[in-house]
Amino acid sequence: MNNGNAQWSSGRMDVGLYALNKLASAGVVLLLLTVIGQVWPSGTEKPAELLGLSMEQKEWVYGYALIASLVADALLSLLPKRAKSLQIGLYAAAGFGFFALFNGGSPDQLWIRASLGAVTLLLFLWGKYAFPAHSLITPIFAIAVPLLCWAI
Repeated sequence: MNNGNAQWSSGRMDVGLYALNKLASAGVVLLLLTVIGQVWPSGTEKPAELLGLSMEQKEWVYGYALIASLVADALLSLLPKRAKSLQIGLYAAAGFGFFALFNGGSPDQLWIRASLGAVTLLLFLWGKYAFPAHSLITPIFAIAVPLLCWAI
């Protein structure tokens, strides 16, 4: 009976570490967007306006990119072979397709927005390997960095 509980506990721990990794990856993207927003020239249009969108950074990261990353992982779990090139291609395609679905702006803005969506998802894939499960850096990027970015 204890063996079943240990497997259940291990499964919950795996899910928790997966979620923490996704949140840490989102923290990296949010930090990058915050830095870009801070160094962006004040007299020009905001980056979101250049993309034909009126959304905040947290919506881009947590509302769309995180969900697209989860979809990409779900699709990867259905495929038998997980070569790096397949993962890169699927993440890029998911980001491109997911962010191309947004309405608004010109066709040029659509291509830029979709390309930035692909880059955003590739940052999530990078975070999948960059943040080890039992490292202090993972919860820092998952919790502390987003709180710092929102305070700025």
